[in-house]
Amino acid sequence: MRRQALFPGTVRLPALSARPDGMPVLGALPLSDPFGGRGPRLLSRVATGGALLLFLLATTLLLLRTAHADRVYPAVVVADVSVGGLPTAQAANALQGRAAAIENSTASFSHDGKEWQAALRDIGLTVDHESGLAEALAVGREPEAWDRLGSVVGLVRDDERIALPMRLDHAALSRWFDTIDRELGVPPRNAALAIEGTSVEIVPEVAGIVVDRPRAVAEIETNLAMLRPIAAALPTLDKPPAVRAADLKAGRDQLRLAMAVPVQVTHDGGIWTLPAADLGRFVTQSVDPSAQGPAAFSLGMDRTGLAAWLEERLAPEINREASDAEVGWNGERLVSTVPSVDGATLRADSLAELVQDSFLGGHGTVAAPVEIDKPTIDSNNLDALGIVTPLGRGSSNYSGSSDGRAINVEVGAALLNGTLIPPRGEYSFNNSIGHITEDKGFVEAQVILGEAIGSDIGGGICQVSTTVFRAAYFAGMPITEWWPHRWRIPFYEYDGWAPGLDASILQPTPDPSTWGDFRFENPTDSWLLVESWTDGVNVIVNLYGADLGWTVESDGPVMGEKFQVEPDAEVVDPELEPGTIDQTEIAAIGEEVGHLRRVFDRDGSLLWERNFYTKFFPRGNVWNVSPDMKGKSPADPDRKLPPLPAETEIESEGEAVSPGEPVPAG
Repeated sequence: MRRQALFPGTVRLPALSARPDGMPVLGALPLSDPFGGRGPRLLSRVATGGALLLFLLATTLLLLRTAHADRVYPAVVVADVSVGGLPTAQAANALQGRAAAIENSTASFSHDGKEWQAALRDIGLTVDHESGLAEALAVGREPEAWDRLGSVVGLVRDDERIALPMRLDHAALSRWFDTIDRELGVPPRNAALAIEGTSVEIVPEVAGIVVDRPRAVAEIETNLAMLRPIAAALPTLDKPPAVRAADLKAGRDQLRLAMAVPVQVTHDGGIWTLPAADLGRFVTQSVDPSAQGPAAFSLGMDRTGLAAWLEERLAPEINREASDAEVGWNGERLVSTVPSVDGATLRADSLAELVQDSFLGGHGTVAAPVEIDKPTIDSNNLDALGIVTPLGRGSSNYSGSSDGRAINVEVGAALLNGTLIPPRGEYSFNNSIGHITEDKGFVEAQVILGEAIGSDIGGGICQVSTTVFRAAYFAGMPITEWWPHRWRIPFYEYDGWAPGLDASILQPTPDPSTWGDFRFENPTDSWLLVESWTDGVNVIVNLYGADLGWTVESDGPVMGEKFQVEPDAEVVDPELEPGTIDQTEIAAIGEEVGHLRRVFDRDGSLLWERNFYTKFFPRGNVWNVSPDMKGKSPADPDRKLPPLPAETEIESEGEAVSPGEPVPAG
């Protein structure tokens, strides 16, 4: 629409033309004076009037500009919003409201009885009301005076119409069209391969109906430009599939060949056959949306699923833990008695890739890829252990033991043999032999139970722990846990061994935290080897390691206070057979014993010293009897006890003992 003139009675200027010299002229004047000599006066009046007119225009523009310092100039329309003459803030609010109304309006398309609506804001429309306001405010405020004059004159003639800038996010709009495509329910379907067992067939393609996106976008943009509601029939088109049946012939033939032959996997002499029907379950078919025809189709496999299947099927047979070598001393050096075995872990992801290449390719045999785990004790690298010489030796005599006790000594020595102690590690006797159970070959035999002698599985095992103690003692190893026996036991003093050089262990419950142990440290940077065996009479334990150059001095036994034997005792056991009288304990005095050990390094400097103190408790004669034999044993609680022997001190010369040599008792 036209706006009323800015000022009533405004006169329009005649059209101006320009001379070559740039000066404006009013038409073309004749050579003669048509005014009969009044021409100069007339021209003077015209010039004066023109100057006056220009002055009036300049004044008017100045007044207009002043009056609209914070307003939009009159006759300015942005989109369909008249903002002319409005203060800037009011114009901004008006345009912001109109922009929000446009963004919140809906686009609606219908097809075959269905309708899809979405707010324009949700499908990517944004209206830039701020730019529209800035353009409206720029009218009449151009940098050049002639431009400002032209704008004002233009506003006198008609409204200044300014478009409201809008932007359409085609990515968001495309997502809406994707939704409509799905709800149309007729997507194009590519031709595909159907796998049934080992059979492969082609399933033909099906054309689909989808949104004609260029036409739909044009419909939206046209209505937005005209500020009209968007409601139209949904433009659609038939969309052919990217892959047709003819494009799959090569893929079908390839897959038929694949399904005809299984894939074989090998590892470490084993062969596993993977049936083609099983592998066919993991075949994938991919279509490249940027390509057409045969080039758009490719075969592959679900490698994640295939790897999981291969892991489940093959890992239990391929995976194995690394097994350390078992070692011994052959009289000169360390040797492997049982070779080590490398550990292996199936790399199922890598195997899946190889199986895919074989299955869809040449069907070559596949070597299973594995991760190799080297054992700690590698029979191919025994020198790394640093075991080069004997360090200490212990022995003990178990002749005269009951059959059960002898068996337990021999089983314990066999379990102990070959124990390796890591550098800076700690040896544990209980850890070496494990839990004492019948499953390992231990049997019931006499054993010290607390303050009494009884019978239990593994009785006599302390013969072995005593022998290990002696080897560690004379090798100079720092001993961290040691429990001497409660009573003196003859077995441990055979062959001239002094009292006090024994070690007891205890496993009263299945809980290792309750066990009494014998432990010592390996303070070196090399491994230690514990070697043990029996010969039917003796237990021998040797300790091997690096050449340390240590010297061990042992002073003892130093005998201390003696304690009187206990009175005789008779114990009635209802579980004994009638007529039974068994002497289970023999009277012996108690006494204190000590051994002082010093260990020196290669240069003669003292490394450590310790006094190994034992208090042997006294005991009396004890007889176990069946109920019918009560009072018939030789026990005499009132028997007069013999006097204690005179206290004597048995001294040792304290001679140095070289590591690895047998040590006689003092």
